[in-house]
Order: sequence, then structure tokens, then C-alpha cells
Amino acid sequence: MPIGMNNTAFTEAAMEVSAHPRPVASAGYNFVRWTGGAPAPFAATRLAGELSDAVPYLVGAASCLVATALLAARRHHLGALARVDADVRPEPAPA
Repeated sequence: MPIGMNNTAFTEAAMEVSAHPRPVASAGYNFVRWTGGAPAPFAATRLAGELSDAVPYLVGAASCLVATALLAARRHHLGALARVDADVRPEPAPA
């Protein structure tokens, strides 16, 4: 899935599961996303330079494990996504 489509899917999911109005949910999601994403290249470079080349990858893997655990623990909030039509299929890309 292209990155833009992936971002759209995650933003839509964040807005669907939120109890707040869509603009507020979108702003909150993007604030959290950019709070981590903006300093990541700088932090990864510093971690690799100060400690080891493997450390940024280990931090990334640990972050993925924490995110997976949080999603599993809070999965009851994702019930709102069940109402999304499962039979909707994307149109094929033009040739």
C-alpha cells in the first residue's frame, strides 16, 4: 500500500474510533504522529553515533512492540471500525 494511502487509512481509523468531532480527532492524531516523527531522524542519528548502529533499530522494534501491546489492551475502542463496509474494494489503478 502506498504511503499516502496508509496515512489516509490510519487517519480515518483515528477519526472513526474517537468520541470527538472529526477535526479534533484528526488534529490530535496528527499532533501525536508528528511529535514522534519529526525528531526521529535526529534522534536515530544521535543514538547510532553515541551508542551503536543497532540501537535505533532496537528502539524502533521496542516502539512497535509497545504499540502492539497498547492496541491489544485497548482493542475495545476499535469496535467502531467494524461498521466500515468490508465489501468496499478499491478501484484498480489506471494503466
